[in-house]
Amino acid sequence: MRTPMTYAAGLGLAAATLLGAAGCAQPEQAPTDGGTVSVAIQPTITPLRTEPETVSTTAAGTGGLFDLGELLTTTSCDQTGGVWSYRGTLANDTGEELDVTVAISLVSSADEKLLTVHELDLRVPAGETVPVEAPSFYSDQDVDPATVQCLTGVTDKEQ
Repeated sequence: MRTPMTYAAGLGLAAATLLGAAGCAQPEQAPTDGGTVSVAIQPTITPLRTEPETVSTTAAGTGGLFDLGELLTTTSCDQTGGVWSYRGTLANDTGEELDVTVAISLVSSADEKLLTVHELDLRVPAGETVPVEAPSFYSDQDVDPATVQCLTGVTDKEQ
């Protein structure tokens, strides 16, 4: 049960809150002839960025996953009788042995659906070129080769 003193304390608290909030308001400005009020922007207000950040995806990032893709040369990535095979070479032009994974992906160019990813682990001595072969890595009689892209990437397993 509330007493008259509790009601008085609540009323005093509400009045103090309203007066405190009113003290935080900006100074009153006189309206112009058109009826508008001009108020200076407060230094604590910062505009929000509404445009998305632009990121370039055309070049590999430093230390990224596919920084060694330039070392891979594709000779062929095609299918015969519904069976896909890949051939290429990987040239190590560095002064150190490379321990890499070559990823071969088939992607539908119609709907960008990933059909398969095949990975090969290779060790390439310094200054040498090794063959990269994935015979019969994917089989599907219903896939039209004209609607498929063969994508590759090379990752350094040491990073």
